[in-house]
Amino acid sequence: AGKKPRLLSAEEIRGLFGELQFLRLLYQEHLGEKDAVEAWCGPDRIQQDFIFGNTAVETKALSGRERSAVRISSEDQLEALCDNFFLTVFRLSDMPESDRALSLNEAVRRIESELSDADALEGFGDRLGAYGYVEMREYDKPKFIVSAQQTYRVADGFPRLIRSALPEGIARVNYDIELEKIAPFECETEQIWGE
Repeated sequence: AGKKPRLLSAEEIRGLFGELQFLRLLYQEHLGEKDAVEAWCGPDRIQQDFIFGNTAVETKALSGRERSAVRISSEDQLEALCDNFFLTVFRLSDMPESDRALSLNEAVRRIESELSDADALEGFGDRLGAYGYVEMREYDKPKFIVSAQQTYRVADGFPRLIRSALPEGIARVNYDIELEKIAPFECETEQIWGE
């Protein structure tokens, strides 16, 4: 209280926007509101962004200007204890003239207006706070639309660096994965739900 909140970086804004897209998908079609919000682990800096049942999902958001690679920020991010593990990539386009485009503030307000469960709404607010988000006019731009979504199954052979396989003494790794190289692992998003 009384401290000026830290502004999220452009990368953090895109990352949170992507996580909010997946959260909406989760509570609108697959889990109840409270369970969906509880499945959102990204703000807690747990290994994956979403964990529910025996499924984990890591989300990434790329802007249209970025090359076709995703940044993996630790040796834990692509190592899951769940049997079903997916990487979902949202490609975002900054299109302020589109009536479908949303700013980060608008994406948050839309979810707040859709959640009818009081516990889910409280949990959502807590997670936004943990992420470092506070509504500020600086988040009224950019305005994104999701121009594409790709889902990949993280399974044997998927290129990744994981803690359990790192040489002793190596720690705090981050690296990029080229999306064209993981094309064989691409799957329908419905596979996340076991469909």
